[in-house]
Amino acid sequence: MPAAGDHGGDAPGELDRDVLLELLGDVTALVGARSQDDVLRAAVEMACRATGSRRGVAGRCDGEAATMAAWYEVDAGWTQAPGRWGAGEGAPGVVCLIAKPILSDGGPDGSEDAPVMAGVPGMERFACVPLPGAEGTAQGFLAVGDRTDGFTQRDVRLLGALGDMVSLRLRDVAGDGRLRPADYEARADIAERLQRRLLPHEPPELEGLDIAFSYRSASAGVHSGGDFVDYYSRSPGTLAFAIGDVAGKGVEAMAVTFVTKYILRAAVHGGQLSWPTSPGEALQELRTGLLEQPEFGPDSERFVTVLFGLLGARRGLLQLASAGHPAPFIVRETGVERPLLLTEPAIGVELGAALAPYPTETIELRRGDVVVLFTDGIAELRDGSGRFFEFEMSGLLAACHDMPTADVVARLMAAGEAFSARPPGDDLAVLCIRLVADPGVH
Repeated sequence: MPAAGDHGGDAPGELDRDVLLELLGDVTALVGARSQDDVLRAAVEMACRATGSRRGVAGRCDGEAATMAAWYEVDAGWTQAPGRWGAGEGAPGVVCLIAKPILSDGGPDGSEDAPVMAGVPGMERFACVPLPGAEGTAQGFLAVGDRTDGFTQRDVRLLGALGDMVSLRLRDVAGDGRLRPADYEARADIAERLQRRLLPHEPPELEGLDIAFSYRSASAGVHSGGDFVDYYSRSPGTLAFAIGDVAGKGVEAMAVTFVTKYILRAAVHGGQLSWPTSPGEALQELRTGLLEQPEFGPDSERFVTVLFGLLGARRGLLQLASAGHPAPFIVRETGVERPLLLTEPAIGVELGAALAPYPTETIELRRGDVVVLFTDGIAELRDGSGRFFEFEMSGLLAACHDMPTADVVARLMAAGEAFSARPPGDDLAVLCIRLVADPGVH
């Protein structure tokens, strides 16, 4: 199995592109699973690939015990080996009791009661996460191990995102597929957690730049879409960023969003692209990766809009490339502009290979200029007469030059919700980046 990148630090996932393409196939298998056992098996194989682990296991919790039916080894496949851990016993039993992840480096800690993965050979060093259930409980567990280096909080976040998808699929395939009334709240909570994982925890702090971001889900649960935002920085004062939206709803859209985000991360951090990253080359790489997958075949209606940008604070040069995503606003002292006249269709609308990088537009920024990016959820809000909020945004932003980005984001989100005649039907995401200092003055 290909290595899944450098796991020694807590930096964003730097996964190899080929591994990520295989992961998209794993996501397809997970989404297509029609029994709970198939869901758990698909999850374990995907978790092993994503973390570079050689062994894995997943099982269910019933409140009294955690159980497994088999464990997985990359080289040998599945081994039938039923196992049971009472609540609080072994790593699975503890995880299911406390509904929190456990990491173990396999070393002695002086306690005979330290949680272990008894019953699964070769898993002295492991990461075990809960599969979330209702009201902070666990409906199951997912564990990977047998890796040369230790597991980190980055692995926990990755496994947690996968666990959220798995929990939704387990509930979808349970019984006849219909949810009991008591399941809806748990299902909505799990979906909301997964959506949050697709968004950055907080903007990076970079000299010369002021960055703020806001996201609001249109509705709790899987009815929301697949918005995502991500940042990439490998040198002081230079920021690459992406904002995108996967068409569709539910866990299937969120799964594709998850892989889209990490294909871009692999391209930027994993060595496929040089740094500073060309926005047009980044979108070409993303399109190549996504269109190799059956999710984007001729019979599929799946497509992804993405805007990728690069901003150097020292020179004030902003480069933008778009695959069908709404064009941003540039708020200047002299007025509000709308760049990105050169755009390409969303990825998946046309299935031919991208033979050249996407067109990239370069804009010069001055001190106090604000770049405002957003997804179509806020642009397509309508008032009582049917007017789109997108046509009101320029006027609202005109007074925002040199304003802190947190205030710009708050102003735009509040105005959008006040403008809309009905509750938003899609997620609302806004990203603002302001150039703090005069270009060339350092």
